[in-house]
Amino acid sequence: MTLPASPALADLLAPLARELEDLEQWLRESLEEGPEHLQPLLAHAARFRGKRLRAAQVFLVAQACGGIRPEHRIIAGIVELIHAASLMHDDLLDEALERRALDCLHVEWGSHAAVLLGDWVYSRAFAISTTLDDPTCSRVFADASMRVCAGEIHQNLTRGRFHLGQEDYLDQVDGKTAALFEAGGRLAVHYAGGTQEQAEAAAKHGLLAGRAFQMVDDILDLAGDEARVGKSLGTDWARGKMTLPLMRLRDRLSPEVREQMESAFAQGADRSLLFAEPFAKDCEAALAESQQEVESLLDESIEHLRHLPQQDAVETLAALTRYVGSRRR
Repeated sequence: MTLPASPALADLLAPLARELEDLEQWLRESLEEGPEHLQPLLAHAARFRGKRLRAAQVFLVAQACGGIRPEHRIIAGIVELIHAASLMHDDLLDEALERRALDCLHVEWGSHAAVLLGDWVYSRAFAISTTLDDPTCSRVFADASMRVCAGEIHQNLTRGRFHLGQEDYLDQVDGKTAALFEAGGRLAVHYAGGTQEQAEAAAKHGLLAGRAFQMVDDILDLAGDEARVGKSLGTDWARGKMTLPLMRLRDRLSPEVREQMESAFAQGADRSLLFAEPFAKDCEAALAESQQEVESLLDESIEHLRHLPQQDAVETLAALTRYVGSRRR
């Protein structure tokens, strides 16, 4: 499968340079307020700094609805803290060894520390949310975090289920990944003073874009290059998690070959097996089909942005949304 070229993320985020720089300072200060004995762990976790796509979404939706206010930096910071906490737990659950080409937290400090530090960062995020006079932030993020946890639990309860259906898969994805994008869009409009219709549109955009984001992660986990992606890959297949490309491959195979795939899936065979006969041709087709589904989701998500009033910011957000489908890490 030939993957589409990815635009330069730095170029897409350039209009938000000041806001993202201020956010980094806010995040550092927020975490530095933790106990002294946590600082080495927090400093290590901070080195996993991601792309800040969730924060950028908050800022751009705010701009599209009238402008960025002080509350938006707090919302963007909270969404990044919750995301960071979820990654600490995810890496442990997936038995991943690397993220951003660094040892995962549990590799360096053990599983107990990874779980509890993730819990501390979650708690820190919610403590900050209570400092806003309007309780909407706390309420929306509390709901989103419950959905994140429910999605992860659902995924873990269905490990090893080779015949997992798409409804279960989407329920997991919409919880563990898309819920935070949805919450960020909704809150960005609310604190910008936008209408209920605009909040629903931004939330729907976030939900669909977040769904596509996870699907790209699932494609990369199967077909990506670890050196380029910067984290352990093949963990879905190895841990018995059926994802979109694996489901599409499964459903293309003849009964006989499908039985071979099911046997390999149950044994946790290396993912490279799927790129050899008798799976190779169907695997390439399944990856292409999955990528097409990502593009369709992104088209649909961008369509919801037409409800937002400031189209300059909408164009930038649409371009960033397109990046989700072409990213390679």
